[in-house]
Amino acid sequence: MLNLFRVVSPPMSLLYVASAVLLAILMSSLLILWGDPRAPILAVGGAGGAAIALYLVQRPRGALHAAIFLSLMPTGLRLEPVFTLAVNSALALAFGAWLLNVIVQRQPIQWNAVCIVLALYLVWAIVTLLWAPDLILARKELVTYVIGFILLLLISEQVRSIEALDELMRVLRLMGWILLLGGLYAVFLGDFQPGERLQVLGMNENLFGVELVLTLPGSIWPVLRSSGAKRTLHLGLSIFFILCTLGLVALSGSRGSSVSLVIVLLAFFFYKPMRPFGIVGIILVVVLLAAVPFATDVLMQRFQDHEGGDLGGRAVLWHASLLLIQDNLWTGVGVGNGPTELHRYVASLTSIYAHRPQLPSHSPLLEVAVETGVLGVFLYAGAVVLAVWQFFRQRHKLYAHDALVASYFPLMLGVSMGYFASWLKGGGVDAHPTFFVLLGLLVFPARLLRPGQAA
Repeated sequence: MLNLFRVVSPPMSLLYVASAVLLAILMSSLLILWGDPRAPILAVGGAGGAAIALYLVQRPRGALHAAIFLSLMPTGLRLEPVFTLAVNSALALAFGAWLLNVIVQRQPIQWNAVCIVLALYLVWAIVTLLWAPDLILARKELVTYVIGFILLLLISEQVRSIEALDELMRVLRLMGWILLLGGLYAVFLGDFQPGERLQVLGMNENLFGVELVLTLPGSIWPVLRSSGAKRTLHLGLSIFFILCTLGLVALSGSRGSSVSLVIVLLAFFFYKPMRPFGIVGIILVVVLLAAVPFATDVLMQRFQDHEGGDLGGRAVLWHASLLLIQDNLWTGVGVGNGPTELHRYVASLTSIYAHRPQLPSHSPLLEVAVETGVLGVFLYAGAVVLAVWQFFRQRHKLYAHDALVASYFPLMLGVSMGYFASWLKGGGVDAHPTFFVLLGLLVFPARLLRPGQAA
């Protein structure tokens, strides 16, 4: 999609610059006159934010990249309340920039079926507010869903070319390296103790591995898109990324993420373009087990630990969720209220979780069914099925470009299989940004423009 620089005249660009300068001066003056000791910092921050906003509003895809990057930011790097303001502002800016671009170019919005189904789910979720016991929890969950929906909509509408996909992959690559460097810092310079589960940047140990799986394509994609010395460099970096990912996930003790990584590497074996990564990955797993056996001690202990059952207590949560669904089959208990309402059902089965007032079902489909009933889970699961169906059905568009671009299909097939392996039994990930970004990557083949086709 063309950015606004290509549809405005040079005087209009100068007008943007002049507006930014004028706005900066005005904000600085008001804050200084206000007399608050924080005025200079606020003035500089506000002026800088205004200038960035005016810059990004002319670049819708750049605004989208900023929104995705901030949405995936690890918990430990989020400085509140500045972060919440920044991520919400970035998302609003990305949506506004895209909408303004559509209006200026007078283009109709070509809705993707996945977005339509998710929009219907959001409408039904809003209806469940009528019987939701806690409206504060409901509003918080709805905001999370709206943020994810906007991310998916913007990816679907703006990432429609190989160049746009390259840019999105760079965002994932950057976030992947932030996670990886954060993990290495926690191991070698942090307070990590052997025998304990590794925690990175304040993230949940299971979510850390899931995000690494999602960002894995960002490191592999440039290998498929380059040649010569550049390809050799990217190949070396991708192998290092896979090696560190395997080690860090093992140290985190996340069984789901470990299984997901193995699934990804095994899936790569079935497609020639990805087979080298599968072979290298399995070799690295063997080397890791042989050379650094202590790295997998925590993981092996968790696989051998049957406390709470083979599924780590999830069987009880799933049983309680099914009981709750039976009592609220068509309506659910209201969006956002599942974890609090599930507690008494769990208490009727076991006292292990008596100290926890909120208990997620540890399965996105069950969590959605608990909160929005049969209709809600039908729409939610329908969006996932549609995204996967489009991914397979429209993969021929990739081959219309070249063999390297066609490698996107086996790459994302393996990654999505690994992601969903963890997602299906994850807690609180039904509306996580990684879910909506993955859906955006799955619908990309259906949204891809053919060579020579105008946006």
